[in-house]
Amino acid sequence: MSDIFKTVIVIAGAYLIGNVNFALIISKLLKSDVRTKGSGNPGTLNMTRSFGVKIGVLTLVLDALKGALPTLAGMLFMQARLGAHLAAFFVVVGHVFPVFLKFKGGKGIASSIGVCLVLQPLCAAALLLTAVLFIYLTSMGSIASFLVISFPLALEGFAAASDLAYNALFSALLIFGLFALTVIAHRKNILKLFCGTESKTVIKKRKA
Repeated sequence: MSDIFKTVIVIAGAYLIGNVNFALIISKLLKSDVRTKGSGNPGTLNMTRSFGVKIGVLTLVLDALKGALPTLAGMLFMQARLGAHLAAFFVVVGHVFPVFLKFKGGKGIASSIGVCLVLQPLCAAALLLTAVLFIYLTSMGSIASFLVISFPLALEGFAAASDLAYNALFSALLIFGLFALTVIAHRKNILKLFCGTESKTVIKKRKA
């Protein structure tokens, strides 16, 4: 099987898997539609705000697996780090711009967390625990989301760029492109953070 054919399979497979929106599926099972609640975003934070912490965690785990499994499969299938990077980028593209949902999907953080747990497991796991504590103490979910993915993606991107292999630059561009994609998807949230109007993500019950 040629490298080009393998590349096409990885890209197409990852993109189609990214189209599966667990937030929407779970909310439909709950006889609701997360797109009509809160921010309207079919993602982990809005699921947590709308349906509670347990449902939010379930959404996070499923979306993280959706990012992790194609990334791992891409690396094994192509027997190269480039396969992981291709799958990582296009599974998040599929989540943010799903063809089956008229290109209106989630914002890609949970799927990116799954990607990071495969590419930089120790760093991503440590930051995920830090982010949970940060949300618990501050209820600022958006900042915590970027905290989890920023450093692992930066590490992976710079590691790829420092490689002398011919495809190193392409790999680095895919990783930094993935991060840029999540930033673009969160542009409204970032503006709200600067304006102080971003919704809180409460994962503990505060005493009156």
